[in-house]
Amino acid sequence: MEYSLVKSADLKSMSVAELNDYATFLREKIINITKKNGGHLASNLGAVELTIALHYVFDMPFDKVVWDVGHQTYAHKLITGRSELMENLRTDSGASGFPSNKESEYDPFITGHSGTSLSMALGLARARSLNGTNEKIVAVVGDGAFTSGEIYEALNDLGDRPTPMIIVLNDNKMSISPNVGAMSKYFNKLRVNKDFVGLKSDFKTDLNGLPFVGKPLVKALTGVKNKIKQGIVGNKFFEHFGLKYYGPYDGHIISDIISALELAKASDKPVIIHLLTEKGHGFKDAELHPDAYHGISPDGERSEKSMSEVAGSTLCELGASENIAVITAAMTDGLKFNEFAKRFPNRFFDVAIAEQHAVSFCAGLAKGGVRPFFGVYSTFLQRGFDQVLHDVCLNDLPVTFLIDRAGAVGADGITHQGIFDLSYLSLIPNLIIASPKDGAELKELIKFSLKVNHPMAIRYAKSYDSEFLAHDEVKLGKWEVFTCGDFPVTVLAVGRTNEIAVKIKNANIVNARFIKPLDFELLDTLHGTVITLEDNILHGGFGEAVKNYLYGKCKVITVGHKNEFCDIRNIKKTFIDSGLTCENIQKMVNNELYLLENKQKV
Repeated sequence: MEYSLVKSADLKSMSVAELNDYATFLREKIINITKKNGGHLASNLGAVELTIALHYVFDMPFDKVVWDVGHQTYAHKLITGRSELMENLRTDSGASGFPSNKESEYDPFITGHSGTSLSMALGLARARSLNGTNEKIVAVVGDGAFTSGEIYEALNDLGDRPTPMIIVLNDNKMSISPNVGAMSKYFNKLRVNKDFVGLKSDFKTDLNGLPFVGKPLVKALTGVKNKIKQGIVGNKFFEHFGLKYYGPYDGHIISDIISALELAKASDKPVIIHLLTEKGHGFKDAELHPDAYHGISPDGERSEKSMSEVAGSTLCELGASENIAVITAAMTDGLKFNEFAKRFPNRFFDVAIAEQHAVSFCAGLAKGGVRPFFGVYSTFLQRGFDQVLHDVCLNDLPVTFLIDRAGAVGADGITHQGIFDLSYLSLIPNLIIASPKDGAELKELIKFSLKVNHPMAIRYAKSYDSEFLAHDEVKLGKWEVFTCGDFPVTVLAVGRTNEIAVKIKNANIVNARFIKPLDFELLDTLHGTVITLEDNILHGGFGEAVKNYLYGKCKVITVGHKNEFCDIRNIKKTFIDSGLTCENIQKMVNNELYLLENKQKV
């Protein structure tokens, strides 16, 4: 069989042996694609059999499957006719790394954040009931997502008004890093049942071959196994929410998954199917090191200097002498907080995928006299906006937000762009906002945050090109002047846009490292034309703040990203599209000099 041509509907006519062969084909395909383009490898390898079983049992796209986070959908995309797009995964001409209803009707939503799928699936299920249709609704949820508060809000609603739907718990013990918390411990308890799952498989294999008594024995012993399992462990947690619990099952045995899904499909009540899967399954290195293979870069990709490593090492340095705590929401590895966690375990808190809790928890630490540093990707801080505003800033508490992956992020695409944080943070009173030009300045800003008794956000990209030669002392609300020739054109650059600004000729160049407060003293000295550069959307950003302050005094040209969701999957292309290039800024400067010169002559 030519497996590259197999589509969703074709799976229903395939034998279990053929489905297993197809799983091997998909796994090899995914490895080759991610080796070329980068991407989420381990999580996708672990979900291959589950994906095949879902397409075998359900009639997609009529039946709806909502994938939580969505970074385990590569097999799903290959099955749903996106093989060519997958060859250029995470590029502008290829498939997104996450579900996208712009790509295919098989994806109900664009998703990329954890913990949202159950709420959306429940909405679909309730809409189905209101519309009188009969499609099946499935939410595929990782065990890591069960540390997210939204999951319990949805379960609470579902338990209050039971609605037929299926939840597939894809339990691989991991999110990006190993899962932590009470729910993780509960799942560990449920996983004790894995011995019984293996027992079931062994009984089927050994006893089904016995004449006359084989099948009755399998049935009887399976019933005994289930009774023992419930007696030892129980599954009352899910039953309290009105869910019928089935499992756990081995998530790499296609026939068992199909049987469980068929059982759930026939139910007129909400059901949860618990599958035990292995991140990186079928690829030995990824099995042994699933955290390292969570997200991989393409072969031969250029290695830049890491802002994350600078932040991690600086916190370790401060931890030796300062009463600080470091908090993360399941991002220990990505934020490079591993060493701090190892050296200062009592002052490191991974609260799992719970950004809202993390922010409010930081407020409590700060009120209690400990200086908290909350490390978080820009795209995930959005989830804790109310807590930043209400719990930290309203109380004016000295919490430092270390906002990694700020600005354009490239390959992860539309769901992970960090181009909104300057805009939504700038409107919050009491919050100081800064952005470093390089690693050395990030280090100084982190240290400086301990000197101010107010909330402070430091936002930075994942990496930077090189260190700048000069570094002025960091002072609150004061900018760093690179070149000052009393030119009638001034370029104010924020964060990594300084790498563009320093190459511009015939203009005053300023590192506007504080976005809030602005350097009003310096702004008062400006004349002519001011050009602002920021790796953020223009609406509500740095440039607009400068423009409002200088209204009627200077001409202000703002350069940044468009006020729209950005799905460009290459940072360089994103900058080009937004006009954030040396060539474009130099052209602007030259044009303004020409206009100002001719205006003076007139």
